[in-house]
Amino acid sequence: MYNTIISSETIGPSIQRIVIEQPEIAQARKPGQFVIVHLSETGERVPLTLVDSDPDAGTITLIVQGIGKSTAELNAMQPGEVVRDIVGPLGHPSEVGYFGTAVVIGGGVGTGVAFPNAVALKEAGNHVIAIVGARNKDFVILEKELNDVCDEVYICTDDGSYGYNGFVTGKLQDLIDEGRKLDFVLAIGPLPMMRAVANLTKPHNIKTMASLNTIMVDGTGMCGGCRATVGGKTVFTCVDGPEFDAHQVDFTTIMQRSRSFKEVEDQQAHACRLDQAELTAKERMSIPRQTMPEQNPVLRVGNFNEVNLGFTPDQARNEAERCLQCKNPPCVEGCPVHVKIPEFIMKIRQGKFLDSARVIEEDNVLGIVCGRVCPQSDQCEEVCVLTKRGESVAIGALERFVTDFKREKRIVDNYTVPYELLTGKKVAIVGSGPAGLTCAGDLVKMGHEVTVFEALHEFGGVLVYGIPEFRLPKQIVKEEVENLERMGVKFRKNVVIGQTLTVEDLFEKQGFDVVFIGSGAGLPQFLNVPGENLIGVMSSNEFLTRVNLMKAYDFPRYETPVIECRGKIVAVIGGGNTAMDSARVALRLGAKEVYLIYRRTEAEMPARDEEIHHGKDEGLHFQLLSSPIEFLGDEQGRLTGVRLQQMEMGEPDASGRRRPVPIEGAVEEMGIDVAIIAIGNGSNPIIQRSTPGLAFNKWGNIIVDEETQQTNVESIYAGGDIVTGGATVILAMGAGRKAAEAINGYLRKQPV
Repeated sequence: MYNTIISSETIGPSIQRIVIEQPEIAQARKPGQFVIVHLSETGERVPLTLVDSDPDAGTITLIVQGIGKSTAELNAMQPGEVVRDIVGPLGHPSEVGYFGTAVVIGGGVGTGVAFPNAVALKEAGNHVIAIVGARNKDFVILEKELNDVCDEVYICTDDGSYGYNGFVTGKLQDLIDEGRKLDFVLAIGPLPMMRAVANLTKPHNIKTMASLNTIMVDGTGMCGGCRATVGGKTVFTCVDGPEFDAHQVDFTTIMQRSRSFKEVEDQQAHACRLDQAELTAKERMSIPRQTMPEQNPVLRVGNFNEVNLGFTPDQARNEAERCLQCKNPPCVEGCPVHVKIPEFIMKIRQGKFLDSARVIEEDNVLGIVCGRVCPQSDQCEEVCVLTKRGESVAIGALERFVTDFKREKRIVDNYTVPYELLTGKKVAIVGSGPAGLTCAGDLVKMGHEVTVFEALHEFGGVLVYGIPEFRLPKQIVKEEVENLERMGVKFRKNVVIGQTLTVEDLFEKQGFDVVFIGSGAGLPQFLNVPGENLIGVMSSNEFLTRVNLMKAYDFPRYETPVIECRGKIVAVIGGGNTAMDSARVALRLGAKEVYLIYRRTEAEMPARDEEIHHGKDEGLHFQLLSSPIEFLGDEQGRLTGVRLQQMEMGEPDASGRRRPVPIEGAVEEMGIDVAIIAIGNGSNPIIQRSTPGLAFNKWGNIIVDEETQQTNVESIYAGGDIVTGGATVILAMGAGRKAAEAINGYLRKQPV
């Protein structure tokens, strides 16, 4: 059984060598790569390097030092027990080639990481020297294994109880002083040790690599928490690393950022209905739009419960009476998935709430989600005929009402595909976000076998890691996935396509006929201004992933921490929905003040009007026409402030939006404790790097036919943010629907 512990052997104080059944990772693993282990719903996601693998036996080997709660719990597990989640292999493989004399340096449990690299370097024909550092003799691990592989092995202990008396750098210095020609050095271990090795080898121009183990949450390049500075540029260790040119690494910044969550972790250690008579159009237009009930702002900033409470039945029917039932309804065209809006609203008017929900489900497998997070004001409601003289019908609120009604009644429809529609064709969906789930739901109803592959340990993509609980309860997403499972969709978590399996593997090894890529755009963008790596500065992806996916708002019951906001001044940079989500989360985490810093005016903010309204009610401050040009910090590398360039609106840019222009000499400083960067996402490079022949644009987005979502490879389709860049949930769903229709047509033309 996948993730079953086969053996667990004590090899040092609180150090276990654990062998786990994981055939796919075993097949794909290369030296230097790692996995993410997640033991329980409340546990952290812990990165652990793959020490070894046996593809024939289908096992992987980890060496784990129990220095935290999660690693201690893993070490306490017995053979036969099952690890909840393991995802990998992640990261770039180690650089392996012929150098001449190669030195592998392992400090502490880093020796376990160094061992597979020593094996690979020896197999490449190098003269391999291993230098192992440990606190004392009891902590020395893998000495016999290294002696079996390496040409020379030197054991160093801090207290001199065994081998060389001193640090690994002392022994390395001895080799250099002896005139040994060293061609390559790989350092793996504590950051101070790796920095010391880099400082030692740099004057001698010895090629030196360091394996960085930075803070991370997801391990797939989505959160940005693992960022480091190498050669003056920001890199992500889980995607670009973990090994980098040690002479280019900014170790000081990494060591400062490694203390980001020390503070919080230390704390843990301590109306009436309308008449049913037919109304005239004029009478319908005179009915005021119903107002959605919501939590009191004073109360809701202290909890993560939903802000919007939903229409009452009377409100829903009153609102439904406002619909003019247009013969050629523009609202349907305005909906990316083409829900039959007038039809479901008529059912509400008739009091047939359950039938109304089923009308929505014909075109939208995530109706209950869209009723909460879809920007209807920019889609169906924007083109509503009523907007010519007043306010549109509250389409989104009505969608939420009927889908909630069905959910609250616990009515589950069993869907069976007619036998004559079954094709036997297999479709792989990469990513369980809105595009992937929509495509999967449509395709399984069309008679195809569908499997969804998800990199994380929960399904839903941005719906679970990006959108806060107070806007979209995660239980709702879970239930939507369960509905798809009942329809016949298969789900596999902890599989990173491009790492665990490649797209080619899906075709050649897994036997899929078509692959749809809906992996999203999860690589966070930063401002690239001085001070951005100070403790207290993080991406919105990391901040929201910690809070939403890992439930850090309920720390310490859930073990993943988040930056301490209580009593602090928090600045969120950006003006979109993600920025608003981050700002409102910070308020709920107890921030003293939260500022939304945006370089344009409120009129240009891309965030939903409703979210801006809610943010203002909750006490959010808007610092408009301002752009950060530098973050300021203290001697400990902690954020203390931000320098803001004041802006004014200039001429429209190529997109038609007025461009913000700096006001010469207008710069001011603001004292802040936490900064969250929410200025958008780029495309994760994993798919691009592992899928030769697939066409991408200069931004890393997959190029598709806009009518079919088909790529330049006829059996590969793509949709959502991986194609468009960061967009909305409903636009991603629309792409998933369009792709499903095209895939169905393609597969039905193929021979059985």
